[in-house]
Amino acid sequence: MEFNVNVGLSQKEFELIADAVRDKVKTEKVQNDANLLCDYMNIYDKASSVATLLKISEYEKAKKMNNDEEDYEDD
Repeated sequence: MEFNVNVGLSQKEFELIADAVRDKVKTEKVQNDANLLCDYMNIYDKASSVATLLKISEYEKAKKMNNDEEDYEDD
């Protein structure tokens, strides 16, 4: 079953989720269950991807603000 949920999480929260999942994957229970390992790795991949996209977005936003400030100073 899959749900689409609209939740506000920060980049740091996604990084913490990825870290928690990565730590869980290291447990013996998960290591011995291929299906569970696959499920956790899928969650880890999604959380890591979102955290990376948020980092890129923040970088682009900061870069744009910096360029806008430079344009304003030139006028």
